[in-house]
This record gives sequence, C-alpha cells and structure tokens, in this order.
Amino acid sequence: MNLPLFKLTIKEDEEAIQEVNAVALVDIPAIGVGFYAFNEQQKMQAFAVVNDEDRIVVGPAMIPDLPIYRNDEAGEYYVFFDKKTIETIALKFYAKGFQQNANEMHAKAVDGITFFQSWIADESKGIPKMKQFENLPDGTWFLGAKVENDETWAKVKDGTFKGFSVEGMFDMTEIKMRKSADDIIAKLREMLADI
Repeated sequence: MNLPLFKLTIKEDEEAIQEVNAVALVDIPAIGVGFYAFNEQQKMQAFAVVNDEDRIVVGPAMIPDLPIYRNDEAGEYYVFFDKKTIETIALKFYAKGFQQNANEMHAKAVDGITFFQSWIADESKGIPKMKQFENLPDGTWFLGAKVENDETWAKVKDGTFKGFSVEGMFDMTEIKMRKSADDIIAKLREMLADI
C-alpha cells in the first residue's frame, strides 16, 4: 500500500500558531528511538538500572527526513520534518520559553520536568551526535531533561516511558513521490536497525 507522505513545517514568526509547544515522555516514541538516563556517576545506563540521584533523561527528540506513520481521523499516512524545520522548531521552542512544557503520553500535563539541554547534531560544525546514537543523521535534535516529578520519574525507572515525542501545530504539504513511501520506510528502518 502506498500511503501519502506529508512534509510538516512551522512558521518562524513567533506569533504564528505553528510551533512545538510541549514535549511528551512516551512509551513508544514515534521516531522509534528511546532516550537514556544518567546515574550519579554520569555513566549512561538503560532505565532498568538507573540511579535516582540525577534524574536526567537525554536522547533524540526529532530525526530529520524520517517518515513517521500516522493513523487518525484523516486516515493513514506518513509525515516527516526536514533539518531546517527541526532547527526552526528548536529555536522557537526555547525563544517562547516552553522548556518546562512537558506531559505524559500527550495527555497529562506534568510539573517538575525541565528541558535544559538541547543541541542539533551537525558534524560539519563540530556538534557531535550523542554517544549510542552516532548512526542518526545530522540535523537530529537531542534534548536533555531533569525529571523532578516523583511519579513521572518512577515511570521512567520502571520502563513505562522510553523516549520523547514533540507536539504542536504544523503546516502539512503532501509530497509526490517517485518511489513509494513504503520503500523509503523499509530502507530507513534498515538503516536504524542498529540503534
């Protein structure tokens, strides 16, 4: 089945409603890649053995040109963000002071989470990808959050939450493809299989 593919964008204008205004902690990140937590010795560990001291989660929030499957009232389709859009999203997210806008599973707003680390990988500028994620492309947006909310941190530790998922309002432009979106997705999954 060839599903439609849409490019999602936002406007740079701070007054425009197109923006990412929150980041959710989720069980299955749409980008297919989870995050890591750090213990008191700053050693990266999977959540199953994380230490309570630091309460920091770090990982990719957005991956450029990655088709993301959607199935909603509009039907089945794929969406993606390009590098420029991801950069605009990150800049606008911080310029508008959204670094404490967090929720669980895109539903329950949560206090006590602060996004305090943010970088977009760009090897040509000397901005590396996070260790364990070296195979992700340049343009990937990485976030780090301090989780001071006890209930949310318990869900991080028990493996309920495995990654970040951005939310906001976007413009959608359908992309007419020569190759099917399914072929592209199969190739991207093959490339991301090593994560």
